[in-house]
Amino acid sequence: MVPHNAVRSLRTIVLVLFVIGSLTTACKKSGGADDVDPRDQYAGTYVGTSRRTFYVSADIFQGPIPGVSTTTVTKASNPKEIYIENTVVFNGGFTGGYTVKVTAELDGSTFTVIDKSTDQIDLPSGKVDSDYTATGVFDTSTKQIVYSSTARALRNGAQYSRTDETTSTLK
Repeated sequence: MVPHNAVRSLRTIVLVLFVIGSLTTACKKSGGADDVDPRDQYAGTYVGTSRRTFYVSADIFQGPIPGVSTTTVTKASNPKEIYIENTVVFNGGFTGGYTVKVTAELDGSTFTVIDKSTDQIDLPSGKVDSDYTATGVFDTSTKQIVYSSTARALRNGAQYSRTDETTSTLK
């Protein structure tokens, strides 16, 4: 016959293991399939305005050139990255426009373009190769994206730069 104290000890051990097991399996593990992807709040199509300005040294050479922008944001395969396609059509007496497709690294609500570091600036004497940087920010309270880029080039001893800024609202 088994002593009464041994049964009580075994029952207590089983009960403690059951409680601990229940508590650990009831907690959601980080990184599970139900985690919310922060990029979901930014994905979509945004419509707004743009402005392009050309500079020679620090002086405005031309602009600002107004335009309308359509910006599409989608999730990239890397969980910290997004794809941005920004199309601008100039208006206000100016013709033309541009489209840029880039990958950006997301850090909270701000982003930095990581796959485009060169561009070209159109000058009256022709195109000149330039460096390129772009950053931006999402504002979830207004559902807006601001995308800002700068291209810089040195030609014949003069510093040329072009800035583009779009401010668009989620449709």
